[in-house]
Amino acid sequence: MERDLNSSVVLPPRLIPTLVAGFNVVASHVYLILFPVLLDMFFWFGPLVRIKSLVQPAFEDTIRRMAEVYPADTLTLMEASKEVITQFLEHFNLLFTLRTFPVGIPSLMISIAPLNNPLGDLRVIEMANAGQTWMVIMVCLAVGLCLGCLFFSLVAKVVTDKKLAWNLKTYFSQLKNTFLLSLLLLGLTIFLSLPVILLISFLVSFLPSLGSILMLIVGVFLIWLLLPMIFGVHGIFMGQPDALKSLRNSMQLVRRFLPGTGLFLLVAVLLSQGLDMLWATPTSDNWMSLVGIFGHGFISTGVLAASFVYFFKGMEYMQEKIRRDSAKVELPVQNGN
Repeated sequence: MERDLNSSVVLPPRLIPTLVAGFNVVASHVYLILFPVLLDMFFWFGPLVRIKSLVQPAFEDTIRRMAEVYPADTLTLMEASKEVITQFLEHFNLLFTLRTFPVGIPSLMISIAPLNNPLGDLRVIEMANAGQTWMVIMVCLAVGLCLGCLFFSLVAKVVTDKKLAWNLKTYFSQLKNTFLLSLLLLGLTIFLSLPVILLISFLVSFLPSLGSILMLIVGVFLIWLLLPMIFGVHGIFMGQPDALKSLRNSMQLVRRFLPGTGLFLLVAVLLSQGLDMLWATPTSDNWMSLVGIFGHGFISTGVLAASFVYFFKGMEYMQEKIRRDSAKVELPVQNGN
């Protein structure tokens, strides 16, 4: 934690020092990048589990039925969407559900969706029925959540410099709270977005040109509404006793440091997503993709560590400010740099 040498005052989190601290943590504990690296290697050299033969016939049958009802100009749009869906089904790997949200291991190969690797084409496994498909999805989600919680827990531990005790009891408590928080956020998102989507569908049926504008407005509204909860998962791995308290702390932290938090998140997203475009440049059948996998592993882990540093320092500053406010001692304000 940064302190003024003369007054020993706790300073609020700042952008550049926070990012540097996050990447320094990863450089000192480089084993952490093995989580995203190994997951990407699995997606690259593992099997391609598809639902194409299961979904495509039903989709094409739906298109044929719609063609009998809708006018000819709509048929062109349907054919275009058919090509997009077919391409998606060709590349989509059911094992991608190992990448869980909001807690999970980041992956580069999900954005690439490879069909081959330097050793040849991936081994394709087609799902036979819906029951088998759902079983694979549930198993992957469970495994992905467990591995994601382990990844987040280890990152949080090294960020706090071993101030957090780690054992199986702690891990299972974090896993339980993460599962509850994921359900809460999913339910909240559905509750907020479903009525709005229905309203948009109704309006678009009369004014189709407004569709993209309305979806953009809804997206901005959801981001604005869910932004204060962005650090909800961080509290769980920083010793918070339950998911609800972690969400409350996240909202308090973001409300106090909103300009600085927005800037930090913007830079983190641009850094991560911008470099992902670079890492994804080699084709999947080129060994140079290894460079992208390791580069993505380091950057994504560093950004995650920086977010834990930001939360850790922000919570310390907030607690110190509350304590000093009661003693009428003023702390320096955040400048967002």
